[in-house]
Amino acid sequence: MRTRLVVAFIVVGLLSALASSWFHTLIESYRLPAWLGDVILGPSWLRNLLHGTPGQPPPRVVPHTALVFFVVEAGLLLAMITTVAVAVYRPVVLPVRRLARAAQRMSGGDLSARVQLQGRDELAQLVTTFNEMASALENKVSELEQMEARARKFADDVSHELRTPLTAMTAVAGILHEHPGLTGDAATAGRLVQQEVEHLNRLVEDLIEISRFDAGTAQLVTDETGIASAVSQCLRARGWSDVRTDVPAGVTARLDRRRFDVILANLVGNALRHGGPPVTVTARIQADGRGAGQLALEVRDHGNGLPLTAIPHLFERFYKADTARTRSEGSGLGLAIARENARLHGGDIHAGNHPDGGAVFTVNLPLNA
Repeated sequence: MRTRLVVAFIVVGLLSALASSWFHTLIESYRLPAWLGDVILGPSWLRNLLHGTPGQPPPRVVPHTALVFFVVEAGLLLAMITTVAVAVYRPVVLPVRRLARAAQRMSGGDLSARVQLQGRDELAQLVTTFNEMASALENKVSELEQMEARARKFADDVSHELRTPLTAMTAVAGILHEHPGLTGDAATAGRLVQQEVEHLNRLVEDLIEISRFDAGTAQLVTDETGIASAVSQCLRARGWSDVRTDVPAGVTARLDRRRFDVILANLVGNALRHGGPPVTVTARIQADGRGAGQLALEVRDHGNGLPLTAIPHLFERFYKADTARTRSEGSGLGLAIARENARLHGGDIHAGNHPDGGAVFTVNLPLNA
C-alpha cells in the first residue's frame, strides 16, 4: 500500500507539472494585461515574457481566450487528479471497509466472520492477521462452550443421582430426630443430621432447577393470580408471621404461581437472614417503559444495607458478599434462581439500598407473562 501511495503522489505531481507547462505554452502566443498575469502566472519573468520589455509597446492582448485556457487547464487538471485519487481509493479504502464490517459482525456474536484476502501488501497482511485472530477466537469460544456444557451436564447428572439416597437419608434423619430414646448428645446429633440433610436437599433441588434454566427446558404454567393471596400464602407456608405486607386487594397478574412463590420466598428469606427487621413486602401496578402495565414487587429490610461493591454480583451463582463466611445458610443459588424465574416471565429483579436505610429488591413482572 505504501508503494501505491508514493506512485500516486508522483503521478499527481507530474500531471500538475505537465498541465502547467502546457498552459504556459498555449498562452505565450497571447498577451495578457498585467493584473491578469499577476493573478494567473505571478512571477516577474513570466510577466515580462507576456508584456515585453519595459519601454516597448505592449503586445496584443486577448483576455477572453486566455481565461478560457485557464478554465480548461483547471478542469483537465481536476479531472486527472480525481481519476488518480479514485484509482488509489478503491484498493486502499475498500479492504478497510470490509475489515470494519467483519469486526462489527464479530462484535455482534458472529465469530465466523472473515475477510477475503486480496493482494500481498500491508493491507493483505492485516487481513491475514484478522482472519487468524478470528479463527483462534472462534476455536477458543467453542472450547469454552463445550467445557461449560460438560460442567452443566455433570452438575445435572450428580444432582439427579443424589436425589434417591437423599430421600432415604431424609426419612431416617426424621425418625432419629423424633425417636424418644435419643437424649443428650445423641439427640443433638440427630437434630444436626436432620438440619444438614435438609440443607443438602435444598442444594440439590436448586441445582436441578438451575440446570433446567441452563438447558432451556424451564417453562411457565401461567394463570390469573391474585397477588395479595399469593404473598399471604407464601409467608404463611414458611411461618414468616413477622413480615409486613402492603399489597392492595384486587391486584392480579397472569403468572406462574409456583415460580412467583419461589421468587418471593428467596427474596424474603434473604432479607430475614442478612438484613434487619422489619421486613416489608409491597406491591403495586405501574407503567413500564413501553406504556404497558407491570407488577412492581418490593422486598425491603431495615438493616445496614448492601455493600456497594457487592450489588453488581448479588445474582451470581454461589456469590458471597461476606467472604469470611465459609458456607451459606442457603444453597447460594437463591437469588440467581429468583432472577431466572423473573426473566422467564419477561421481567427482572434489581437490588439496591433504600434512601432511608436497608436493602431493597424490586421485582418487575409484566401483567401478562
